[in-house]
Amino acid sequence: MLLRTKHETANDRRKAETRYVVTETMMSVASQAPLLLEVVAAGPQHWRSTFLRTFPGVAIDASISDRIFAFFCQQVQLRYGHGVRASQVLDTMVVPSTPTQREIDNAWEVESFSSEEGRRYFYGPDGHPEEIIKRLVN
Repeated sequence: MLLRTKHETANDRRKAETRYVVTETMMSVASQAPLLLEVVAAGPQHWRSTFLRTFPGVAIDASISDRIFAFFCQQVQLRYGHGVRASQVLDTMVVPSTPTQREIDNAWEVESFSSEEGRRYFYGPDGHPEEIIKRLVN
């Protein structure tokens, strides 16, 4: 969030916006391992063109873009070791597939922190909320 002061100029706002965009982009990409690896594996030219195209109204040039890319490369080296290429790590990474609707439905679990007596009082003789839900759904 950008805070504005009374005597802020347009140049000050542009600097603050640029600082915000750069910081948020660095934190967002660096915090997501697959995205970080994809950015580094794609190379500096691809990063530069994508980054500059994404933020056309912000005071960012190729040198800032290149420094951000260098930061990403450094993050890959720190996490995976020197000499390891991002594409190698990407090839070994297992990306989970999107769950099917059946898997989502089966993953629902009702948690009850009530006593056995309390569950029987609220949910009937069997005392399980899952049974109530199954009867209501079916």
